[in-house]
Amino acid sequence: MTNKKPLYIFLIRHGEANAAWDEDLDPGLSEKGKRQSELLEKEILKDLPSNFEVISSPLLRAKETALPLREKLGFKIKIKDTYAEIPSPGIPLSKRRDWLKGIFNARTNELEKPQLEWRDNIIESLKLLKQDTIIFSHFMVINSIVGWINNSKKFVSFHPDNCSVTKIERVGGTFKILNLGKDFSTTVQ
Repeated sequence: MTNKKPLYIFLIRHGEANAAWDEDLDPGLSEKGKRQSELLEKEILKDLPSNFEVISSPLLRAKETALPLREKLGFKIKIKDTYAEIPSPGIPLSKRRDWLKGIFNARTNELEKPQLEWRDNIIESLKLLKQDTIIFSHFMVINSIVGWINNSKKFVSFHPDNCSVTKIERVGGTFKILNLGKDFSTTVQ
């Protein structure tokens, strides 16, 4: 028997980082990013279920984005590598910007094995969630999920702004996007 009770997933992109993707492997939040994360509670509290789990990418900018909301609500954060940024094995830091620009224009079937496995792991992890969940994560993670739900052939089909909240509903094995977070045209610097 399939469970027909909706499960809600809130995907939150981290606040603005204090360094570009090709400058630091794990930057924290900029001052603007910290302010963005402090404002997040106003947006998410209106839709927040009474009982939820919180997961974060292990990267500093995602964990720091969760802190103001954790201080307000007192939840525990589970750290899961599954929701870390897209892997770029073998790409030196100085070449990551150009590599990422190529990913922006790629179709999902053009991704290489590490990125396809990463995407598949994200999707499978969503299927295993047992309760309403908030996930603090990254641009490409959110794109993987949104693209999969929308059956998009383009890998990047949505440009979630910093601290945007994308709300998804899962009923049984069916996923539906209820609300895309704020969108903006990201530039890879």
